Amino acid sequence: MRPYESIFVLKPELNDKKIDEQVEKVKEFIEKSGGRVIAVEKWGKKKLAYLIKKNRFGVYILVRFESEPALISNLQRNYKLNEDIIRYMTVLYREIVKKAPAAEEVAGQQNPEAVKDIEDDISEGVM
Repeated sequence: MRPYESIFVLKPELNDKKIDEQVEKVKEFIEKSGGRVIAVEKWGKKKLAYLIKKNRFGVYILVRFESEPALISNLQRNYKLNEDIIRYMTVLYREIVKKAPAAEEVAGQQNPEAVKDIEDDISEGVM
């Protein structure tokens, strides 16, 4: 199973109960199709960058889950058939962990000749 992240935008006029129902529908669909829901985040009502189906606002929901790749096309078809969902996107989720270099590593990587060349260019007015 591979990790995925799916964001969908619901119509802004939906009340909290209806929003929860839509989230549950998506979770149930993923689980019935053999996937496993890891996390659900409700980002709330936000202004859209442009009009989408005559809406200026939308309710954003993020779902992280694991599934087989075949589930994704079925999930997107499910989104498309749901009239309350105005936009959606599902991507393969890869957590990127950046390790900050230690101070000694950064100091050891400086090239003294390159620094001298830059100092020479500055003194000659090249830059």
